[in-house]
Amino acid sequence: PADVNKRTRTQSCLAHGLWFISTARNILVVLACGVMSYVFELHGTAPFVLSAHVKGGLPTFQPPPFSVTANNVTHSFLDMTSSFQSAIIVLPLLSILENISLAKVFSEGRSIDATQEMLALGLCNFFSSFVGSMPVSGALSRGAVNNASGVKTTCGGIYTGILVLLSLYYFTPYFHYIPKAALAAVIIAAVVFMVEFHVIKPI
Repeated sequence: PADVNKRTRTQSCLAHGLWFISTARNILVVLACGVMSYVFELHGTAPFVLSAHVKGGLPTFQPPPFSVTANNVTHSFLDMTSSFQSAIIVLPLLSILENISLAKVFSEGRSIDATQEMLALGLCNFFSSFVGSMPVSGALSRGAVNNASGVKTTCGGIYTGILVLLSLYYFTPYFHYIPKAALAAVIIAAVVFMVEFHVIKPI
């Protein structure tokens, strides 16, 4: 019954169980596939292409390097920036456009403050450079997974960040057993509902 008060204890338990499975479906798929890969590896078989080994722990907090040595040649900061040519301007603009577009896709008609998006993106990239992070940008796949998992507020980012930090400390040895196909399936299943078939059909 739709009315919670009219449900029996068994119906309430089933409803809560279905809610949990539907909400945590992505992580359940990843965990199940990881366990399967581990069992297969114990028996000496490897039917899946697994993820690479991830080094555990957090990186040291230090200023980003302004020079790099490769093949016994030291490249200065100006050398590195000049090698980008026009990409040094185009790439940040594309990152901003992607971030704002992603926010509009999942805003459900609400207004988006582009200035706040650019400020957040700039601050994230500035501070992440002190821990050797890759460039930060909005990800369509992750946004779709968040939306499919029921994330409603920006607090989801805090929750995700805490989980990532805990995972780096305790779970990195187990990341190797996650099949790449499982990660791809989660992303595809989250993104496929974004396809507007009514737009494709006339084409």
